[in-house]
Amino acid sequence: EEGGEGPPPVHMPVEKETNWVRGVDKLPTINCYGVNGTKCPKGEKCVVKYDGTYSQCVDCSKHEFGKECQKLDDYMRYAAVHTCKRTCEDAKCYNHAWCMKPYKCVVDTANNWGQCVDCRKSAKFWKYSCATKSATFLEAAHKKCHKQCHP
Repeated sequence: EEGGEGPPPVHMPVEKETNWVRGVDKLPTINCYGVNGTKCPKGEKCVVKYDGTYSQCVDCSKHEFGKECQKLDDYMRYAAVHTCKRTCEDAKCYNHAWCMKPYKCVVDTANNWGQCVDCRKSAKFWKYSCATKSATFLEAAHKKCHKQCHP
């Protein structure tokens, strides 16, 4: 530590990162939580795991959040949804607490999958994406949203 300003930003080295795609992915700023936490870059918020053991900066803008949230594990994705007040589309949800209004968590217990669905406005889902879903998911979606899949 120099000058008592706290630890330097912690980044994973690009060379050792196996799933990192240059120009698509970014190296997250981690350890942002706490008095000596690393400051998040402008436009990002510090997302903290429920037990405080891990924290990471996340871009909460609509476009970037949609890409970043899908790469987070369940604990961090849930924290990010609530920190950023955004739904993580096309990612697993477990109950209503995982989705921000107007989205609802449609759970297909037979296939161990749940997904946040906008029952009112998501024309893309009801016309195209739903065709890729299982029959049990579509049944659960119909019960939750009172809509049918029309591919």
